Amino acid sequence: MLGVDYNFSEWLLNQLNSRGWTQAELARRAGVSRTAISDVISDKHSAGFELCLAISRALNLPPETVFRAAGLLPPVDEDTQYQEEFFHLLSQLSPQERQEILELLRFKAARRKSTKKSTSRAEKPARSALKEK
Repeated sequence: MLGVDYNFSEWLLNQLNSRGWTQAELARRAGVSRTAISDVISDKHSAGFELCLAISRALNLPPETVFRAAGLLPPVDEDTQYQEEFFHLLSQLSPQERQEILELLRFKAARRKSTKKSTSRAEKPARSALKEK
């Protein structure tokens, strides 16, 4: 089977390899049977919504990432993937940690804004004193 399921099998194997996990380890962490994982990897069955959700929790990835890999959601651009991961990880933090991240983002955005202003001023040619008279 060479469609979406094949790509998901490959994607899932890459996820396991990058973590040094076996199929049994993923199954244990996902709270599903090893057979369910094996059947998806061997293309005997497609991964459905519930299995993808369990896999996303086990891999600590946004559910949308796993749903897309399984072909259950359409692809999105890299910026959207980045934002989904950011919000997924942010949701795992305490309210205090979230506030710290928010303050850091505000600081970086303000600094970037002030840097852009000073850069744009420096790029403008200076007016000649003779032209102003």
